[in-house]
Amino acid sequence: MQDLLRHRLFYRLDRVERPLCTALNALSQIPSVHKTFVVFSKLGDGPFWVFLMIAIGLTTPDAGNLPVVLIGASLFNLLVYKLMKGQTLRNRPCTTWEAINPGTPALDHYSFPSGHTLHAVTITLLCLSTLPLLGAFLVPIMVMIAVSRVILGLHYPSDVLVASGIGYCVAVIADHFVLL
Repeated sequence: MQDLLRHRLFYRLDRVERPLCTALNALSQIPSVHKTFVVFSKLGDGPFWVFLMIAIGLTTPDAGNLPVVLIGASLFNLLVYKLMKGQTLRNRPCTTWEAINPGTPALDHYSFPSGHTLHAVTITLLCLSTLPLLGAFLVPIMVMIAVSRVILGLHYPSDVLVASGIGYCVAVIADHFVLL
């Protein structure tokens, strides 16, 4: 019964979101747009965030234990993201619709939620809270990572919106553990 409800929900959502996904994915046919969003999508893959955490730890003594909290929040996000993807099994737009082409290879098979967006939102909001100048620098990167996932045909807008909501919640909770 639960599988049937999940299937019906995503079946309907996929069809509602398809026109927007198709229109945004068409932008990736423009070479400069494609290159730009591939760069931002790659920033969300993980190494950038690891580098950022190390850099904060090594160069910003007034950040307190922020790097440790960032690592903990990222590990928590990874667990949530893997559990949700394993339960929801929502196919990516580029595998569901012929008109939507993947602008870059997907890291895994399923779409919901967007792990790139989840990490970008959590890390950006935690940095914004503790290191406002760095956070302000990260906000446009966070937005571009989230948008890149839809433009590159890898996620539906709802994947990104739900991931943003989860990332916000994780950041709010994790912020209570930051000691300056």
